Amino acid sequence: MEIGVEVLPSKKSIFLRRVASLMGKVDFISIPDSPFGRPAPSSLMLATLLKAIGMKSIPNYRLTDRNELSFLSEMMGVREMSLDRILLVGGDPPIIGKPTNLESIRAISLLKEWKIDLKIGVASSLKPNDRIKTKLEAGADFVVTQPVQKVEELIPLSDFIGNIPLYAMIMPTLSELEGYILKAMNVEEVLEVDYKALLDDLRESGLVRGVVISVPRRPSKIHEILG
Repeated sequence: MEIGVEVLPSKKSIFLRRVASLMGKVDFISIPDSPFGRPAPSSLMLATLLKAIGMKSIPNYRLTDRNELSFLSEMMGVREMSLDRILLVGGDPPIIGKPTNLESIRAISLLKEWKIDLKIGVASSLKPNDRIKTKLEAGADFVVTQPVQKVEELIPLSDFIGNIPLYAMIMPTLSELEGYILKAMNVEEVLEVDYKALLDDLRESGLVRGVVISVPRRPSKIHEILG
């Protein structure tokens, strides 16, 4: 099972310091794109920086901020820099500028049409639905879930997507998030969870290809879970 950790985009010195503390402990870094709709250093640029130091990554990519031309141009650049995976997300409303109408199904079809060879990830709720089915039919290569609090939550989605690689997101500080954020992530109830034990349970379950640990406000919590 792959272990990934989300590291928020920031100034190069801060970002690399946080990544350095994880090297040898994790398999990849997940890099959000303009989290909470606020300007931040490009996830694609930071992913290129990580590749140069031998660290794998999955840069997130907010479709709501790009039109089709800019999307294709950046994806061509991603391949030229030999990055191989990307997670397409909608994203929170931007605090500056206006959102576009580009969405994941159209984005996937553009990548196929222009023969841009990338492993394409898409986000999904824990409950199977027609939306994730359509994304997979369009050609998505892997799925990243919304926050998981117990292994059993993954079974319906895992059965639904079959052999498509599944990555479970876990958020050890879920209880510290505001209600509107929990609602946006479809979290109906915050449970008491031993996240170190949950990580072991996910590894033993065989349901997931990997996990993404997200602790945006208390990154030190990551080391408690990883040991």
